[in-house]
Amino acid sequence: ARFRHLRTRKAVLFVNHHGPLPVGTGGACGRHATAWNLLKTIATHSKGKDGIVLVGDFNADASTLTVKELDQRLHRVYTGTSFGGMDHVFSNCAGSKVVSRKNLGSGGSDHDALEVVLQL
Repeated sequence: ARFRHLRTRKAVLFVNHHGPLPVGTGGACGRHATAWNLLKTIATHSKGKDGIVLVGDFNADASTLTVKELDQRLHRVYTGTSFGGMDHVFSNCAGSKVVSRKNLGSGGSDHDALEVVLQL
């Protein structure tokens, strides 16, 4: 989904991903293809100076090729702890643009809710 602030006209492309199974494999297409398909989707739907936020249950921890590929092109601004760190938040904003990060707990899900506040 692409959102635009009415006053500042700044836009954000927000992408939610649920990774393939089995865990850590990249599914039928493999780890490289999973990462590249996500990046291609972002490139296709973002414009100019959009803020990019990619979130989800990737079914891949930080040691997997899928996450390492994404790490080369986006900033991983937060990783949860559920299932050894399968949930990630990536963005093209990092450093001082990350205002806060917080694990909100499970709230009844098998994964934790993650909160990241970014300043565009």
